[in-house]
Amino acid sequence: MHGSVDRPRGATTSRAAALILVSLAFGSCGGGGGSSAPVRVANSFVEITRDAGLDFPPPEGTPTGNGLGAAAADYDDDGDIDVFVLRGPRKPALLFRNRGDGRFDEVGASAGIAIQGNACGPCFADVDGDGYLDLLVLGVVDARPRLFHNQGDGTFSEITQRCGIVVTGDTCSAAFGDYDRDGDLDLFITRWERQNLTRPTSEHLWRNNGDLTFTDVSDVSGISKTIRQSPQGDLTFTPNFADIDNDGWCDLLIAADFKTSRIYRNRGDGTFEDTTTSVISDDNGMGAAVADYDNDGDLDWFVSSIWHADPQNGWTGNRLYRNRGDGTFEDATTEAGVRQGDWGWGSSFADFDQDGYLDLVHVNGWFWDGFEVDRSRLFLSNRDGTFREAGEKHGLIDRGQGRGLMVFDADGDGDLDIFVENLDNPWKLFRNDLDKGNHLIVRLRDSAPNTHAIGARVYVTTGSTVQMREIACSCNYVSQNPAVAHFGLGANQLIDKVEVVWPDGKKTVRVAVDAGQSLTIHRN
Repeated sequence: MHGSVDRPRGATTSRAAALILVSLAFGSCGGGGGSSAPVRVANSFVEITRDAGLDFPPPEGTPTGNGLGAAAADYDDDGDIDVFVLRGPRKPALLFRNRGDGRFDEVGASAGIAIQGNACGPCFADVDGDGYLDLLVLGVVDARPRLFHNQGDGTFSEITQRCGIVVTGDTCSAAFGDYDRDGDLDLFITRWERQNLTRPTSEHLWRNNGDLTFTDVSDVSGISKTIRQSPQGDLTFTPNFADIDNDGWCDLLIAADFKTSRIYRNRGDGTFEDTTTSVISDDNGMGAAVADYDNDGDLDWFVSSIWHADPQNGWTGNRLYRNRGDGTFEDATTEAGVRQGDWGWGSSFADFDQDGYLDLVHVNGWFWDGFEVDRSRLFLSNRDGTFREAGEKHGLIDRGQGRGLMVFDADGDGDLDIFVENLDNPWKLFRNDLDKGNHLIVRLRDSAPNTHAIGARVYVTTGSTVQMREIACSCNYVSQNPAVAHFGLGANQLIDKVEVVWPDGKKTVRVAVDAGQSLTIHRN
């Protein structure tokens, strides 16, 4: 909520007062941030922003209050994860190149992407199949989508004028996936615009033409139809391509505001069917995470929303939609214990303690009604489909205006760290020092044009347990995790089998794989 700083239904604070609050929040931002040299605390997350070389003046936010964004990816293809962060209208974006030891060097200007303005929602993807990740940056108010081509030498060149992605109005978040199975990555863009649609199409779904250009297929695919039916306008926030019915065709899950979250099933003929039911009941869907949290072989969907003790405004909390195995969902929120998260935004599933069961994290915050100092939430799995909130206990404490979130191995030690992107405070990097088990990290490399095997699945078998990860160029909310599969293995030292199902259905199998390594698997 949202897009602009409009007051939610039934609220009393005026829009003018809200804008004053936002201005004060942005104006109070000081320079610098981070922490002093970190001290290791047993079984905890430790904030290491300064020690990692990420301590820079904070972002200034956008006029909408919805956030700027950040993305984590290996843009230089050297095997470790780099970080790109937007900083608002008057501060250049920063690109942090990972040295490989958990420290970063800022190279945004020399790389050619030190952009500024009302940009938001960055996303890395190899759009032309040359093996290097290109960068899409969206925008609001006077900023429009911009596409930067990775030159393969550490620099980017802007190709916005030729790429064909022309959007009339605000854009929010992006995700890439090969919805038509022609081998290259197509694009979905969300847009939070609280007005009825009058455009020829909704300008959401863009087909990759294979030559660094895209064509708007929102109308012919059937996506535009349902979105136009919303009387409140286009309130989409967080998109994800995901094969929810296990048929080999990626579907679309869209977290959206004011009860407009949608499910679109891929028909396999270039069109989508809206299969949303009353089960999809999040009041104010904002962030999202997609993964197989219960290890039953299908993809489940978490949507962050707003929880309040008095739900007079429809603030009934987060939702966890459990996949029934056929692409339909049931609401497992209450059973799982993840409803209460205050004002949630960027979200991610990840196995932080490496016990073989996915945990859940999300950031939050807004400018009124007690949400101003919300802390991030960490839901650790109880290994039975339920979770316990343990953020404060384990040191994951951030009370800034959290919007973006990235989960990745920042220091190369095999476990997953957390980067929180705040709207009005310095971002923070939390090193994972939890007590934890063994791990396996899997990177895939396929032939062009889908060089990073987006849409592939990796299955890891240890005894009677089978874990599955779908490789995705996904979105947490204006932020992106790298397209890497991480598995927690508990006490297991040896993995019985690692099986890759490539996007075209072919398989690669390895047996008796040692735990505790980062494994790159190339197509046979």
